[in-house]
Amino acid sequence: MPALGFEGKILAAYKYQIEIQKVLLKTIKSSLPENLSKHALYCVLSGKKVSLYTDSAVWSSQLRFYHQSILQSLLNSERGTIEVLQIKIIPKTIEQQQKKTMNVPSTENIDFILQQAANQTDEKLKTALMKLGKTFTKLSLSKN
Repeated sequence: MPALGFEGKILAAYKYQIEIQKVLLKTIKSSLPENLSKHALYCVLSGKKVSLYTDSAVWSSQLRFYHQSILQSLLNSERGTIEVLQIKIIPKTIEQQQKKTMNVPSTENIDFILQQAANQTDEKLKTALMKLGKTFTKLSLSKN
């Protein structure tokens, strides 16, 4: 069997699963009050269990009050035998802000770099050291 044909079948199976889960989520949302249905974000069908995902513990507890009506609506949807409804929380992703810690040399070392730049005979090295020294000087002034 060609590899592309095999891949197509796998993708088709995944697409079918996604469609089933979309229909189940729509069924779940229709059984909930409008303000609560917004917080039913995703659902996953696994065997006879449906996992419903929400965005916080507060909404999770609210959804648990509707556990029986959600389960009943899923059974009425005739999408197979569903025996268990599990409500889970999707933890919010916290973007870690990377603090840029600058290790700026001491003023003595900056002065040393500038002094070395002034004493250089090689123009490229002299220019590079001068730029480096000036950059460090600016950074040390902005840090204080």
